Amino acid sequence: MYTAKIIRHRHKYHHYLNDDLKSVKEETHFKIVFSEPGEMDKFKQWCKDAEGEYDYDKENSCQRGTFPKIEIFHDEICWCDIMTYYLMHVAGYKFYSTIHPYKGEVYTKE
Repeated sequence: MYTAKIIRHRHKYHHYLNDDLKSVKEETHFKIVFSEPGEMDKFKQWCKDAEGEYDYDKENSCQRGTFPKIEIFHDEICWCDIMTYYLMHVAGYKFYSTIHPYKGEVYTKE
């Protein structure tokens, strides 16, 4: 059995001025991890075939690149949508469980 995980990583930025908190900004990034290393190559190739590029910046814990052009996604799109679509509709994975507390999902494939 193969597993794939979509992992959420949050960056929180606090802006202070004279020890007074002015704002808090949060960014959420997504990483996809496969138990079978060859699956990552397939995912990256699928992104390229759809005119996109998945590039994960390990040092800064965030994804780079461009979204693949997928017909069903028009206005708002996120890497978690792309990854879930790929796993369930292209690669044949099935949803297995969530990673608590809201850190991602686990998918499996026979």
